[in-house]
Amino acid sequence: MNSLDRAEQFLAGGKPSRALAILKKSGGSPRASYLLAEAWRLSGDCRSALPHYKKAIADFCGEDDLKCRALNGYAAALRTLGVSGQALAAAGRAAAIASDYGFEDFLLEARLERAMALRAMGRLAQSALELERIGVEYKRLGDLEGIAYIHWAKGGLLRLQGRFEASIREFKASASCAKRLKDSGTLGYAYFGLAGVSRVAGDIASSEKYYRLAGKIFSKSDDMFARAYAFCGLANALRQKGAMDEAFSLYKQADRLYSHIGDRADLGFVKWGMGVVLEYRGRLAEALRLYRESEALFKGFSEARGLALSGLRQASVLYLMGKTAEAERKYDAAVKLARKEGLHTYLEHFT
Repeated sequence: MNSLDRAEQFLAGGKPSRALAILKKSGGSPRASYLLAEAWRLSGDCRSALPHYKKAIADFCGEDDLKCRALNGYAAALRTLGVSGQALAAAGRAAAIASDYGFEDFLLEARLERAMALRAMGRLAQSALELERIGVEYKRLGDLEGIAYIHWAKGGLLRLQGRFEASIREFKASASCAKRLKDSGTLGYAYFGLAGVSRVAGDIASSEKYYRLAGKIFSKSDDMFARAYAFCGLANALRQKGAMDEAFSLYKQADRLYSHIGDRADLGFVKWGMGVVLEYRGRLAEALRLYRESEALFKGFSEARGLALSGLRQASVLYLMGKTAEAERKYDAAVKLARKEGLHTYLEHFT
């Protein structure tokens, strides 16, 4: 077995750090570039993955199925970083190549990436229709891993639509599939989904429970994104519970990890949460600075919900500071944006 085969084996086994150690010394062949990109992405560092995906995509021939795999991975990395328009384009390229050369497995994967990019862009009806169609295909193939992912994706979409009971059912179905697969990573992300929808639905006890379960799964994982997400999510639940000191400490840990992997969109939610803690402590000027920082982080990404949240909280602080006219303008703009994107952000209390 050569070094690239060993690296691929580590990736399949959920050990991207072991793969990285090999791949950093494996030269610049197209396959090495692709595997290196995958190792960075699966470590949660999508920013570091991008140049290696670009090199692999440029070097692979069109008839090589690895080009499809590289484009799909590139789309997933871009989407995670909030660059959803480019993710949609990459998934489209992958689908075109897969269709031309009969790579059926990668065509389904490309369609899934396209649906996820559409969801991130707020085109929820289109995304829902495509996810339903892909789910039918996964069921026909008996692909339990694919079915688990579809349930998870639908759960997130339904949460955005405010359909919380249906969202919870989908996330629980994803968790059930993950348990049958004995896939701890998929189970952890299903718990993240359950934690998030439980929180916005006002069930803070369940939210905390699921964030802690997910955090336990990812505590020793190579996935820095998942560890950061666990810190931020649990901080949100604890903040709602009134445990402000513990929440702020967890936000700082999430800040460190998201900053390290260059995830500006999710870092925006951390800054937002820290702002809420400071607002409730009466430190209004500091809270306003963090809300404005979060708004700046969300701009340029497909993160309408984040922009609406930052606008709404700025309006709250500005009103407290006696700047009523400015607060009204900020509030109206945030509500208008949310409604334009088909979101209900302005109705969320347990954010």
